[in-house]
Amino acid sequence: MGQLSRRSKMVSIRLSDEEFRRLRELCMTTGARSLSDLARDAMHRLIAGVGAGNGMGGEGLTERVAELDQRLSHLQEKVMRLALLVGEESDDGRGRGAA
Repeated sequence: MGQLSRRSKMVSIRLSDEEFRRLRELCMTTGARSLSDLARDAMHRLIAGVGAGNGMGGEGLTERVAELDQRLSHLQEKVMRLALLVGEESDDGRGRGAA
């Protein structure tokens, strides 16, 4: 995070063997220099997310939910159109198996 201020506070947590193993793997896959750097980065993102009002710790979460909502509405319209088309076919006697 490129912070120049001296860090003087410490936070300590207990982890299970599995949690510790998974964090170390995450450290390697993300390129974090240490577990402390990984935890600090995650904490900064969480704080930034809460400060942004989404409470989820993810930048752009609100925008992503809005995008998914829009796509869901679009799909709903298509399903309704298909349902109308299927209903019209059934009314015409051209349903399944009709020649």
